[in-house]
Amino acid sequence: MKTIQLFGMKIDSLRMSEAVERVRSWIDEPFERMRYVVTPNLDHAVLFQDRADLRAAYADASLTIADGQPLIWASRLLRKPLPERVAGSDLVPRLFDDADRRGRELTVFLLGAAPGVGARAADAIAKRWKHVRVVGVESPPLGFDKSEAETERLLAAIEQAAPDLLLVGLGAPKQELWIHRHRERIHARAALGIGAVIDFLAGERQRAPVWMQRCGIEWLHRISQEPKRLGKRYAYDAWRFPQLLLREAFSRKAKETDAATDPEVAYRVAATASRRSAV
Repeated sequence: MKTIQLFGMKIDSLRMSEAVERVRSWIDEPFERMRYVVTPNLDHAVLFQDRADLRAAYADASLTIADGQPLIWASRLLRKPLPERVAGSDLVPRLFDDADRRGRELTVFLLGAAPGVGARAADAIAKRWKHVRVVGVESPPLGFDKSEAETERLLAAIEQAAPDLLLVGLGAPKQELWIHRHRERIHARAALGIGAVIDFLAGERQRAPVWMQRCGIEWLHRISQEPKRLGKRYAYDAWRFPQLLLREAFSRKAKETDAATDPEVAYRVAATASRRSAV
């Protein structure tokens, strides 16, 4: 599987259909260990620079897919293009569609969102996808990740349900760090950190219109819904991201310059050009 390096992250270069196929293959295989997916967006790219714990979570992920449209644009600008955006908000319903298309049951555990929201999401899933069965719903309290007793309770609940798919909607980077920290004890075939997807499924929040998603301004819709929580974060990301982009561009240019001045590389380039001119 082809990958590209972008802002220090190793991102898998694939389309939505290929991501669905990859996760489905984990579910279909005999269970050996839990595999998990991370879905970087612009905010992840910024956090990744300063957080060793998040870098460790990314290093152990089995699949890294570009969720944010700005990352797709950046990859193209830097001449290492990703084929398309693979948003977690789209990947989850596509996995559910795939289960219905194949007529094969997919069991799901929902972890996250406010009390009652997970139950409403489970009802909505049951009505829309006849082959998707929610086998567990948990809405842990704030600070649960610092409570050993609460963590043990959640891990036991997941183990008892033994879902095919664990959907963790705790927000970034908490969801990625929690999955990574307990990856050896999570009894699910696959886990996804999916942000607000449980809220979307429950109808608690509405996603941005498709045209906003395609234009890469979904963040405007999100900030209009949660200005206090997201305003400062998005302002910081908007300040940091151009710096990351420039650093990546200069780093790439430096590598190209080093390669061009390397005698062995120069010889291979000249030899290739000579063969082509002889044809």
